[in-house]
Amino acid sequence: MSAAVAGPLLGEDDRGIPRSLPLLAALVEAESCSCAAAAARPADSGLVRAFRGGAAPKVPIRIFMERIHLRTRSVPAARGMVRIDGTAFVLAGIYITRFVRSAAGRNAGILVEPTTAHRLVAVAVLLAAKFGGHPPRKWNWVFQESSEGAILDDEMVDLEGRFLRAIDFRLFVDSVGFDSFCKVLERGPRAPSAAGGCASKKRQADEATGEDERRRVRARLPLPAVLSN
Repeated sequence: MSAAVAGPLLGEDDRGIPRSLPLLAALVEAESCSCAAAAARPADSGLVRAFRGGAAPKVPIRIFMERIHLRTRSVPAARGMVRIDGTAFVLAGIYITRFVRSAAGRNAGILVEPTTAHRLVAVAVLLAAKFGGHPPRKWNWVFQESSEGAILDDEMVDLEGRFLRAIDFRLFVDSVGFDSFCKVLERGPRAPSAAGGCASKKRQADEATGEDERRRVRARLPLPAVLSN
């Protein structure tokens, strides 16, 4: 990665929160809002059912991510807890993009929407931390506590396996792909349309059905195209 592109995103504030965290949270929140109507559709595939889980966390995405970050930093290094840095949140965004746009994701019709967003973020951050060379130990409690009990400890192993298989275990990201996603984070979510807002988009999506709806929703994704590296 180039320091000129990635450097500003990896710096931390006085709480130790890297700038990449709120930028990714804003992107995920915008996508979840755009796809809110999808949450009302029946879960027609095992992949969608798994990532919807038993309950959608009520915690806002940014707060959820901050809790994960701060909780992992509160455990002494001697206990094997990884110190997540700003790089992990950039990688997590790339992994979510790869997952949603994978053949498995498209076939399942899975989207970043209110009932899936937290679990997608949790698994992507976990994988980013592992791929960063610091395998976390006994991490599942972090997600359960950060989601106020909505994401259960025993969900994460299954979700991690499903996610990895969907992206064909493609966790490597080269410097070009990393810098490209940094620029996406810097640009931020697309501005809402004049008709805009979640309610308007929900009404539009409610009027559509089946694959036509999914195709229109995917076309609005602010996330970049799949990175082939």
